Amino acid sequence: MFAANFSAFELQPLPDGASTILRMLAAQTPNWAEIALVAARDPALSLALLLADPLRAGELQDGLNAALRRRLERIGTDLLRAWLLGLGHVGNQPDETADAALLRAECALHLAIETEYPRPDEAYLAGLWFGLPRSAGWVSGRRPTLPALVADCGLPASLADALEFDGMDPACAGAMHPLLGLLAAARRLAGGDWQERITEVAELTGLESASVVALRTDVGYILSGHASYPALPGLPSAGTGAACPTLRLTDDPYRYAGMLGLLTAAFVDLDATTIRDRLAIACPLFGLHTPPVLLGSGEDGRLRPLLGAAAGSPDLLIGELRLRLDDETSCIALGARSEQPCSHFGDGGPPGRSVADWQVARWLGQPGFHVIPLGGAGDTSVALVATASAQALDSELRWRYAALLGAAARALRSHARQRDAIAEREAALHQRFRDHVRRIAHEASNPLTVLKTRIDMLAQERSGDSTLQDEMSLLNAELDRIDKLLRSAAELPAETAEMRTCRVPELLLDMRTLYGEPLFGSRQIQLELRAARDVPPAAIPASALKQVLLNLLRNASEALQPGQRLVVSVLPLVNVDGRNCLEIRFVDNGPGLPVERAQDPLSPRPSAKGAEHQGLGLSVVREILAQWGGTLLCRTQAGAGTSFQIFVPLEQSA
Repeated sequence: MFAANFSAFELQPLPDGASTILRMLAAQTPNWAEIALVAARDPALSLALLLADPLRAGELQDGLNAALRRRLERIGTDLLRAWLLGLGHVGNQPDETADAALLRAECALHLAIETEYPRPDEAYLAGLWFGLPRSAGWVSGRRPTLPALVADCGLPASLADALEFDGMDPACAGAMHPLLGLLAAARRLAGGDWQERITEVAELTGLESASVVALRTDVGYILSGHASYPALPGLPSAGTGAACPTLRLTDDPYRYAGMLGLLTAAFVDLDATTIRDRLAIACPLFGLHTPPVLLGSGEDGRLRPLLGAAAGSPDLLIGELRLRLDDETSCIALGARSEQPCSHFGDGGPPGRSVADWQVARWLGQPGFHVIPLGGAGDTSVALVATASAQALDSELRWRYAALLGAAARALRSHARQRDAIAEREAALHQRFRDHVRRIAHEASNPLTVLKTRIDMLAQERSGDSTLQDEMSLLNAELDRIDKLLRSAAELPAETAEMRTCRVPELLLDMRTLYGEPLFGSRQIQLELRAARDVPPAAIPASALKQVLLNLLRNASEALQPGQRLVVSVLPLVNVDGRNCLEIRFVDNGPGLPVERAQDPLSPRPSAKGAEHQGLGLSVVREILAQWGGTLLCRTQAGAGTSFQIFVPLEQSA
């Protein structure tokens, strides 16, 4: 595609239009709709914006102004300012005045509407762009034609044909695409002798001569009503036909400094994804239609891609080269070390002194590439710009590339440093937390040991009391569970591996023995357990399920009143999403959950039970179950009670 050899700087926008946009951008909140209207009236600006971000299929149906607005907003205020400030070097001027281009565009638009052409904005663009140079200048030695550039905007071939087809015999109107005839008619209608060519326009469009005259008169009124751009002091007006200023950036250090500042602001404080997106549309505006590769050196001296490395991209392959700054054969390393531009071009034969440079050129899809240093703030960074010509980059272009890509590279490296600093702080906080929990676990181990010792002594003293022995065994098990919880919180390895399954009925009986009296009996609340026989093991460790059940038992105990009841049932086989699961059902006849809580009962929120309650119980339950493939459902009704259903995979289906 020719766009790879085209620079948006090579077509000059209208001085009045560019200056008007710059003034509009000075507003605290730019009016992008108004800015889009200005860009839509400028042949070069509209073409450059669509080249930078080609149209998607059907996008123009929303209108040209809407399409341009989306691109302008994506570019952003600072980047747009920098681009416009840079549009001051020698380039191709339109072949005619702005008024002539706009008149022809409006004629084409209204002819399209009158003849019911389905895509009138295409006719408008054909009329607007016809006066642009038939060929643009070159960056890489090849001269792209205007129709080729139009195709690269995502526009249909019919529009490119209309721009390329100069002569038009009205007798051929019936055998050609309507857009060709519309542009030919618009050119005649926009000329100074339009009154003498009414018959030709009528033949090309199929309209009555009277309709053509009325249309031309309406277009004249419309254009006369357009607000003219207020001229800046020292700049010629577009209506004068004067040439655009030709001052180069190298001759205007103040303008160049302003451009650098704006480019820095355009990328500062952005994340890597946003930087890549903004750079993708900025590169074509600055003449880089082939995506550059940005490399930066690390502490180990390796040059790595700064823009990320998607699968199959040149960045990924270049990153795998393990290229170092001290490589004496590579011009990439040389440019990074010396901070001087250099280039590599092969003759199409076998690799020369540097196999790495030869491979990079092949991956970039061009005979060679330029190495542009992007130094600054102690960073060693370079940009690789693929090109088809061995001709050295013009200093003006090199300045522009370095300014744009350097700003992006500095922002990427700054973002990476911030990301690393945040990661270091988080790691330090995590370590402090682990150390704190380890200290708590260590301190808690002493009273836990005392308790376990005392329980053992009591068990020995009352060895003949079987009921007490069972209770002592349960207490020991709970103390062991507390010890394991403390260890797991501190990420300390457990001395023994816990079984990943448990028998739910036995676990519930043990918990009733341990917690039935303090949680329910002492509060005159009935606790009833129901379980089928031969319930298969559930695929969840006993400690995890015990934590789930204990949270639900405590919630029920706190919610129920004396005389109310909680029934806990175990159903051995329930199919959930194709898996065999065990169901544990909690059903009470209490007051139900509060209205605000009932809408989302499983999310953490402040509890109304007091400061010691954090409202996290149910969310913790859900997280534990999710870890082991289980689920939790809740149903509640004010005054009618609450039910919880726990579904845990069975051992054979885990």
